[in-house]
Amino acid sequence: MGMTKVSKLSIYSIDGKSKGKVTVDTIPEDFKPDAVLIARSLKRQRANARQPIAHTKTRPEVRGGGRKPFRQKGLGRARAGSIRSIIWVGGGVAFGPRKNKNFTIGMNKKERRAALRHLIWSKIQDGDWLLFGDLGLEDPSTKKGKAFIEALDREGKFLVVVPRDGEFDIVRKSLRNLPYVSILTPERLNTYDLLNCGTVLVHEAAFETVRETWQV
Repeated sequence: MGMTKVSKLSIYSIDGKSKGKVTVDTIPEDFKPDAVLIARSLKRQRANARQPIAHTKTRPEVRGGGRKPFRQKGLGRARAGSIRSIIWVGGGVAFGPRKNKNFTIGMNKKERRAALRHLIWSKIQDGDWLLFGDLGLEDPSTKKGKAFIEALDREGKFLVVVPRDGEFDIVRKSLRNLPYVSILTPERLNTYDLLNCGTVLVHEAAFETVRETWQV
């Protein structure tokens, strides 16, 4: 990988003050996020989440139209075999949207992991990746959760990453009702949510999972 640079991540307490630091020494010295790779990852994620809801019926699927509407000759009109032809009002639709359309876009695992790693490194480099430790909450409190977020003095949306363990339920319940906060477990980090927030706030225990999973 070559030369790397050392970054220090502060660990914040509930009053918004730093109580320690964690060292990250895996970011290459000449690191620049691969915008094309990240864009492909985002396009894949959004396409794969797309649900084909719109659905039109083709001529065989439209009810009725079994009888010839008028005789073939003698009326001076264009011949017609069914009132459910695509040129008739109420008839079938040609080339319309179908619910069986597949929007899935492929991307190999190595590229997906690299895109996420680049996003994480970019957030760390820009100072938008923060860590927090034990908040000392005995019971869920949205009021205290809001005060903690405000003490960090950051603008925009927050993505809070906490472990799946039940001991962190108090943190989740204290932050989940804030409209500018999204909560994820470290295993579910993804391109869209990282791009859709201004600040990533990660519990120090969850950060260990992030480092092991994406070699950050």
